[in-house]
Amino acid sequence: MKQEGKGRTGFAAITVTVFFLGCFLSLILFGTMIYRSIADGHESSNRKRALLSYLLTVTRVNESAVYTAVGEYGPMLIVADGNSGYAARIYAADGYLVEDYGKPDGKLYPDAADQIAETDRFEIEELQNNLLEVTTSQGTVYLHIGKGGAAE
Repeated sequence: MKQEGKGRTGFAAITVTVFFLGCFLSLILFGTMIYRSIADGHESSNRKRALLSYLLTVTRVNESAVYTAVGEYGPMLIVADGNSGYAARIYAADGYLVEDYGKPDGKLYPDAADQIAETDRFEIEELQNNLLEVTTSQGTVYLHIGKGGAAE
């Protein structure tokens, strides 16, 4: 009879151990899923900020004319390169926002352009007081075009 009690106690100890081990592993999986969700949100936020910051920086750093045009792929943001007759042309093509360098009114080569970021939307609206509203699928950035077309 003594051995019967020991067997039940051993079985109960194993059951409790397995239960707590299962709870522990469940907490680890739950914590991992939460961490992954937070990390994905953080990465998404960084991508959005990177694209909008890029647009702002490209126009602010260049002291030459910044203007808009409509090209073969839709609206373009053109940042002229001084008096050279060339410009950085930013436009959407094949699901990406791309930048290439060439004559402002020259042929566009999206296959040879640098991909900035994925976007299925690129719209430029000229608002009052020399203000451009540039909208992508990552958000909207406002660019104030100063005297002579330079972005501020």
